[in-house]
Amino acid sequence: MTEIVKFGGAGTGLMSRDDLAKSLNNIATAAPRVGGEYPFLKMEKGTGDWVYGQEETVVEDGALWAVNPNSLEYGYIAWPPEESKRREPEGEVMVPISRPLPAVNTLRTRNPDGETTGRNGWQYQQSVVLVCINGEDEGTVCQYKQSSVGSQKMFKTLIDAIGAQIGKGSDAIVPIVKLSSTSYKHDKYGKIINPVWDIAEWRTMDDTSPVGEAAAPEPEAKEPARRRAAPAAPTAPEPTDEDAALAAEYAAEKEAQAPSAEASPRRRVRR
Repeated sequence: MTEIVKFGGAGTGLMSRDDLAKSLNNIATAAPRVGGEYPFLKMEKGTGDWVYGQEETVVEDGALWAVNPNSLEYGYIAWPPEESKRREPEGEVMVPISRPLPAVNTLRTRNPDGETTGRNGWQYQQSVVLVCINGEDEGTVCQYKQSSVGSQKMFKTLIDAIGAQIGKGSDAIVPIVKLSSTSYKHDKYGKIINPVWDIAEWRTMDDTSPVGEAAAPEPEAKEPARRRAAPAAPTAPEPTDEDAALAAEYAAEKEAQAPSAEASPRRRVRR
């Protein structure tokens, strides 16, 4: 008869069931993340439309999405050189924001043959998980993960807003957002489209109230009314290095994904 006790012989430090469960959880949370378990959400740079999943289902107009702040991750992704024509990344490392960002000089890329490329092409990347809470897509969980300049601006706005809620001592740290976009015409690169998540309201992690009925925030003291100044004439944004970088990303993707002149508009995929 096999003696299971021999499996925990001298020096192995056999753990109790609870200690083992805790240790397994530590491994799961400490390991770098590669890929994702949810369908990806993305904004199409040529149109500003939001789509998700392999079928690229168009996000319904007016949909509200709850952003899980505990799912925020950061890391790096390495795309192959443009001349290779490959679309799959040569490397990706993501970790929860509770862990230190990996040192980029310790990362190595590998080509499809498993060979180390030694290429220093890592780009900073962030990701977050969100769930739709109304409409046809209610209950749909997606992951948004991007390294583009425009997405990093949006992530900064989102993270700053969550930090402000925490700084006020509020338990409502879940932003409910509408997926949108903004654009302007660059003198050199043409139309530039950036992703925008407009925060419609804030909720607590355990808030299950119907859409539009979240607990109202405490009223703030009103300041005396001030005379409104005449609005200034809009001016075109000054070109920056970030604009150029985003335009380059946009131009490359637009060229790769440009529809033919006879292509019909995308129809929403019904589940």
